[in-house]
Amino acid sequence: MRKLIMALCLFFIVLACDKKMDYKKPENLISKKQMIDLLYDMHLAVGTSNLQNLKLEKNRNYMSLVYEKYGIDSTQFAESNIYYTANINTYEEIFEEVEKRLKKVQDSFQTSLDSIVGQKKRPDYGKMTRDSLNN
Repeated sequence: MRKLIMALCLFFIVLACDKKMDYKKPENLISKKQMIDLLYDMHLAVGTSNLQNLKLEKNRNYMSLVYEKYGIDSTQFAESNIYYTANINTYEEIFEEVEKRLKKVQDSFQTSLDSIVGQKKRPDYGKMTRDSLNN
């Protein structure tokens, strides 16, 4: 599912790079604020699909629940996504905000994990690898 979403995003970005394309604003355009909320929830849904839920189920597709939460369907999302990808500056702003929110959640979980484990900070293995390559 994650590969599908990434492929769709890449496809829409490639389409947005074509200067000849002139997308009209769809009648049912998802607002910029709601698009940020929607993409944030979509990333969480994709990220948690492999985790076991309360019913002990794994590999669930939660995208339908995200659509239901916002009262939209996949067509409305696709049309809005195409419109925003054609306006790359707006799309970049949207994704920067989504990234900030996801980073905030990640930091919060890391802080909670550190307090449970009793560590002040977990090692940054990526940094350790970069440092060893530089030496």
